[in-house]
Amino acid sequence: MEGAVPEEQAHLDTCYALLDDLENSLDARIQATIAAPATGTGQDDLEREALIGGLVQQRRAARAARDRLCFGRITSADDAEDHYVGRIGLRSTDGERVLLDWRAPNAAPFYQATSAQPLGLRRRRRILSRDQQVTHVEDEDFIGLSAAASPAALEAMQAPRAGRMADIVSTIAADQDAIIRSPLGQLTVVEGGPGTGKTVVALHRAAWLLYTHRERLARDGVLVIGPSPTFLHYIDQVLPSLGETDVVLLTPGQLYPGIDARTQDDPQVAAIKGDLRMTRVIAQAVRNRIQVPDQDLLITLEDGSRVTATARQLTQARNGVPRSASFHAGREPFLVAVLRALAADRARARKEDPSDPDIRADHVADLAVDANVRRTLNLMWLPIAPAHLVRRLLSEPELLAAAARGILEPAEQSALLREVDAPWTVDDVPLIDEAAERLGPWDPGAQARNARERAERNRELAHAQQALADTGMGAWIDAAGLVDRMSSQAVACTVAERAAQDREWVFGHIVVDEAQELSRMAWQVLARRAGRKSMTVVGDLQQGRHPASARDWSQALAPVNGVIDLHQLTITYRITRQVAQEASRLLIEAGGQAPLLHPVRDGDPVVHARIPLGELATYVLGTWTEHEGRAAVIVPDRSRQLLQDVLCSGSDRFGQGERALDAPIAILGANDTKGLEFDQVYVVDPDLIATQGRRGSDIYVAATRATKVLYLVHLIEA
Repeated sequence: MEGAVPEEQAHLDTCYALLDDLENSLDARIQATIAAPATGTGQDDLEREALIGGLVQQRRAARAARDRLCFGRITSADDAEDHYVGRIGLRSTDGERVLLDWRAPNAAPFYQATSAQPLGLRRRRRILSRDQQVTHVEDEDFIGLSAAASPAALEAMQAPRAGRMADIVSTIAADQDAIIRSPLGQLTVVEGGPGTGKTVVALHRAAWLLYTHRERLARDGVLVIGPSPTFLHYIDQVLPSLGETDVVLLTPGQLYPGIDARTQDDPQVAAIKGDLRMTRVIAQAVRNRIQVPDQDLLITLEDGSRVTATARQLTQARNGVPRSASFHAGREPFLVAVLRALAADRARARKEDPSDPDIRADHVADLAVDANVRRTLNLMWLPIAPAHLVRRLLSEPELLAAAARGILEPAEQSALLREVDAPWTVDDVPLIDEAAERLGPWDPGAQARNARERAERNRELAHAQQALADTGMGAWIDAAGLVDRMSSQAVACTVAERAAQDREWVFGHIVVDEAQELSRMAWQVLARRAGRKSMTVVGDLQQGRHPASARDWSQALAPVNGVIDLHQLTITYRITRQVAQEASRLLIEAGGQAPLLHPVRDGDPVVHARIPLGELATYVLGTWTEHEGRAAVIVPDRSRQLLQDVLCSGSDRFGQGERALDAPIAILGANDTKGLEFDQVYVVDPDLIATQGRRGSDIYVAATRATKVLYLVHLIEA
């Protein structure tokens, strides 16, 4: 094996030399293309922008691939083919393939081959490198292979944490690769306990889908939902490191454009807001805004004359609105019908023929600008913004009582009420989205304007597709991206930015991480974004803390109504046997049920400590070893502010809030740590954390963040 290191080092040197040449060539071509004068003709300018956009994308992918560029080699059983596998594809100057992109179909055997099904391979070699130097090679000849983790996988998992999610592209296991390469048009569900690789599999699946279905997903976009801003900060380098950047990253509190909710409701309130009964409450609140009188309507005009619409005419106008129409869509036909009734009455009062279309049109025009008519009709069908409706609903007892009558108990209604200026909570966002769905858009003339804009964009896309075909850059930039580059008037320059601003956007694929934290109402929101019925959903139902979460994946995904493909991961490379056993004990004692886990490595014993509050910072700093990676102090929600103040006053090595992950030792609540991992974890006051969440979910999450050493710190009186 040692003799193979120089051989692979020589190939790695070749790859980096080619990468340097590629980057230099791309830089030169980008600069030359930018410097070239524009012709002023539409097609030529499109082709020029297509070329620039494609070159920029190639340059970005090349830069992102520099770390661990080549990590594998596969040799066919007949020695006829030998491929090196890496983060991007590279060819020599004479066109010979030097490096095979990990997402390419020919690279799949590197991940999927086993002794039972070698897939035509004789040997798989894993190449470990650091700072462009090969450190180790590991060969598998598919004879007597076991399910145990390879040394490469173990080394990757044991490496010190760097504050961001690790890249596993070189160590993907066969079962993980099968999930990554599963078909696009389905609901791929990945269930597994902590450390089984659910998140990294989901993100690498997103990268593979973007590579394999580039044109479709570049047009529709990919949405990634994570449980918190801290989590999104943690993973934000994973997709760029794979050369994919056009992805929308949101938390559940950001699913409605313009709102970034981070406050959590009390469990009692969250349980009510997350219940599907709230769809009926919102629907009734919207219906209650229609105030059509059941008697004749008499309006005194500004000139002193009067017009009347009978109760029968008002009922006919109301019944004439299509039942499928949203609140705002139904407003205009209702108002037009009432105006016509009023115009007919006015014509009769003036001894004119009310059936004459010209006479009626004149009177409708006059009445439509009369202040008294406008005010009266508006009050019958008054437009409202979705957020304003929900804010009023949650702060006005009479409004809530009318909407929730027969749906929510009086005690539940009381629990929902709050001050009118209270900050938005995460569980308010699905209510606002539901209100938006029931209300419909309110923008007079928007339908015609949108139709014109869609027609114009379709023409631009057709021209862009032709330009991409002419320049050969279709593999690196999509037609939609090219149109965005050429549009000097566009507010948003990418598909991702437009999608993030449009609540009606339907994504080509959606990734949901920590999916057990979504309420039933939140799943309703995602179902509207998942019209393509293509999702990757990962989570662990045992870690769920939301009181209104779904009981199982079928219930959660019922609103999407797609084909579910369920996978379960049980092998955990991240946490040790000692940590897994202690976390399971804590979970069971708190009333939960531990998931099936098979840790592949041993570690240090779990440390139990009893420390006075005043000595907490000294204890953490004294046991923390900086050279071994990163640490986290996980604190109870109830005493979070106090403990943050105590720790941060003791040293500047502690970090909190949005900057927690940028500090050597992060201070976090249990809910903030979902999906994160640290070398050393200090769980402070574990007995109190065990009372948070649901059935011990928080203490289980907190304890399983440790990859090396877990400290359970009990606070005592000094």
